[in-house]
Amino acid sequence: MTRIALARTWPDADTPAPARRSGWLADALRDEPADGRTPPLLDDTRCDVCVVGGGFTGLWTALDIVRRAPGTDVVLIEADICGGGASGANAGFLMPMWARFSSLVAISDHAEARRIGTASARAVDDILDFAGTHGIDIGHRRGPWLWAASTPAQRGAWERTLTDLHRAGIRPLHQISGAEARRAVGTAQHFGGVVDPGCATIQPARLARGLRRAALDAGVRIHEHTPLLALRAADGTTEARTAYGSIRAERTVLAINAWAGQLEDLGRRMVTVASDTLLTEPAPERLKAIGWDDDTSVCDSRRRLNYYRTTPDGRLLFGKGGAGVAPGHAGPSTLWGPPLRMGELRQQLARLFPRLAQVPVAHAWTAPVEYSVTSLPFAGWLRSVPGVAYGTGYSGDGIGPARLMARVLSSLALGVTDEWSRSAFARTPGGRIPTEPLRYPGTRLLLPAMRAVERREDRGRKIPAPVKRLLTPDPSLFRTRTRAG
Repeated sequence: MTRIALARTWPDADTPAPARRSGWLADALRDEPADGRTPPLLDDTRCDVCVVGGGFTGLWTALDIVRRAPGTDVVLIEADICGGGASGANAGFLMPMWARFSSLVAISDHAEARRIGTASARAVDDILDFAGTHGIDIGHRRGPWLWAASTPAQRGAWERTLTDLHRAGIRPLHQISGAEARRAVGTAQHFGGVVDPGCATIQPARLARGLRRAALDAGVRIHEHTPLLALRAADGTTEARTAYGSIRAERTVLAINAWAGQLEDLGRRMVTVASDTLLTEPAPERLKAIGWDDDTSVCDSRRRLNYYRTTPDGRLLFGKGGAGVAPGHAGPSTLWGPPLRMGELRQQLARLFPRLAQVPVAHAWTAPVEYSVTSLPFAGWLRSVPGVAYGTGYSGDGIGPARLMARVLSSLALGVTDEWSRSAFARTPGGRIPTEPLRYPGTRLLLPAMRAVERREDRGRKIPAPVKRLLTPDPSLFRTRTRAG
């Protein structure tokens, strides 16, 4: 018998639940308040598959299992409420994985990278169609995504990706000039970019809560406010222990994103950092005045990226990755609440959109994001507890890829051998990040250096050689193109 313990403590955390709620989730809960259908687990139960985590990955996986194998008894537990984690706090960028194509090639080959990229493009339509079919108002808008250079130093950040795409014989992204990039959203601080036309933006917490409703309607048993405390293997099954009960299952799926860093050596495959986000009051006339009158969403090309988009009611969402870190594997539970670097967030907003700098802020929050060594999600089986699969490592881009990861995890849980259980996502990365006690001090050194580099780039100044050397060991901490998941 083998046992592992976890330390996700949201229901007992010091921070009250309302302080952890993003503006998205507060809005979604007003529209769809508690309905009593997902009580905490208070006894022992059995099922075919236990899913841990009520975000996009866990909910899609549960739905995929019952769709592919009708009659399968699935129990899903969530430490907080469905959508209470990263799924309800991200920026709402729904996009294919073409900007990650070089990373996909690096872990597989051009053919597999093309297959995953094509599937991720279809996933955009799949998610929007699902929301329409199930009557989930996710406030979506189809529109292009711009991967921009917000300083001259960022120009050409996309060249390797374009080269790899062309070698694979596909051209889903197209390059635009600096003038075109500036006109796209009405900023003087764009110096070129590439565009993916097959994207959308959504209200992510509404999708998460809608997935909860759809899973319940499909027969999935959901227990919110039920944190997983420990897992063990016994008598050929898995047993998930919670505060007041247990779930005995043939297979268990861990869809816990950043909290997966507590498991075995997965913490050496990823690092968790905070991302700050603000959402303004509606200001449609000001957006129109600067020329941002379409549905373009943007991420720039710095490692601690800026990301920005508008909403159907004329709000501006503006965010910044790499706001801070926390020591140890308990970090995900501590990186919630008000923005860690609100001054920097406002400064970057004012630099890019000076005419929007004084628009009142309606909501602002920080949330954890797990960055993998490959900047891609990955899945596999735990070695310490047989019958337990995991999926994690979204690196800030979780909405669309979660739909694909659900196919990987449902195939694993159902014992199906197919293109997803054999895919590049079903491989644990080989790279490693230093563990504690080196990780936290090291990251605390890297972040100020990155901020110093950004400040000099923003002013058009040269980067000193010692700072460049300090950043050399950067393990792809902030290579993601969007903080969407």
